[in-house]
Amino acid sequence: MKTSIPSSLIPTSNQIDHTQQLHVGGNRLTRRIKIGNKSFESSISLHPENQENARHDALGEWWSTYLKGSVKPDSEPAGQLSVVDLFCGAGGLALGVKQLSHEMGYSVINELIADSDSDAVSTLAANHSVRLRRTDSITSLIDFRVRGKGETATFTYSPELLDDDVADAASRADLLTAGPPCQGHSNLNNRSRRSDMRNYLLLTVPAFAVAAKINRVVIENVPAVIHADANVIATTRSLLESEGYYVTDGVLACEQMGWPQARKRYFMIACRYTQPIPLDTITACLSDDQPRTLEWALNHLSACPIDTSTLMDLSTEHSAENQRRIDWLFDNDAYDLALSERPDCHKDGTTYTWVYGRMRPNEPAPTITTGFTTPGRGRHVHPTERRTLTPREAATLQGFPLNYRFITEKGSLPTRTQLAKWIGNAVPMPLGYAAALSALGAVDIQS
Repeated sequence: MKTSIPSSLIPTSNQIDHTQQLHVGGNRLTRRIKIGNKSFESSISLHPENQENARHDALGEWWSTYLKGSVKPDSEPAGQLSVVDLFCGAGGLALGVKQLSHEMGYSVINELIADSDSDAVSTLAANHSVRLRRTDSITSLIDFRVRGKGETATFTYSPELLDDDVADAASRADLLTAGPPCQGHSNLNNRSRRSDMRNYLLLTVPAFAVAAKINRVVIENVPAVIHADANVIATTRSLLESEGYYVTDGVLACEQMGWPQARKRYFMIACRYTQPIPLDTITACLSDDQPRTLEWALNHLSACPIDTSTLMDLSTEHSAENQRRIDWLFDNDAYDLALSERPDCHKDGTTYTWVYGRMRPNEPAPTITTGFTTPGRGRHVHPTERRTLTPREAATLQGFPLNYRFITEKGSLPTRTQLAKWIGNAVPMPLGYAAALSALGAVDIQS
């Protein structure tokens, strides 16, 4: 039977207390968050030369410390958060969960990480505590069938995990996170948008949660997923609600939280026994009306030695024609390429005006995508140098700490294509942090 929750019992966003405070005292910067029935605080030590910066931009200083090696707990963890991460990629979403958990006083163990990209799985495992890895297709790990679609969807029978080791690992999980492939939903995918079969991979997430009896779920995707074929979002929500989960969903934006990137992601948060915090409340709690700029982000790299033995610090060598277009932007002190300088298919006008564009240093970066190495796939030209972004610059904008290791299954260095995929597809740390706060700060339903 489908669960029905009386609307009078579900807290609305304006009924939930929420505050974020940052305070500088001596050489300590303290962050306090209260939301719903949870409150927590953590602090970091400030070097003398950073104390004045912290007084002017406390949140910026907090994130600077994170980028330089993460904000770690002041004391021994009060407990442990056990996580299953499906479609995990190289660990962007895991960073947000880990950061929030540390601030709440918990250590994190990834009981299971799973992705068909074995090299991405190796990168995540090199940076996070992991017990079990799987590189099989997620669909091969679980048996389920869905009856109906949209708001009427239910499971035909109870989903079942097919791998004993996976089932054992998942039985210990407090939280399930998942980022199913988004290419089928993306507005940049003109060939198979909306009808791509990868869209249906979303349904494996509620099936896995139900089979493993995991009480808190975070699902992320591109905002355009709400228009996907066969109303897959409504189906996913219905499957969760039919099994007793309370669900909230919506879009979170980096800029609204003061992070220097104009990236948005869709999230669905589901909790059993508790109501997840509405995402508009999360945004209100974590909001910051002065987003840091691209220049702020890139300045963190100035003190880092450039390592030309890897591709992380090397920009792409462009074709003569694309280099000419990049040079034109600088020679004309321009940020948008003139129609006359574009490919023939653009010269009569284009709706993709940002393509071949130069990034503005005093604004947040545009959305980082897998095409950040190529001027023809977005506004990816460096603001002050005649090139596109390096992988390390893009990774910083996505919230990867400067010490994050990108490595393949065999221990070798990744290719440029792999780095572009892993970094461009990642969930920026602040968005993963916010989504995890919705699930882990969940409020009790009145009875």
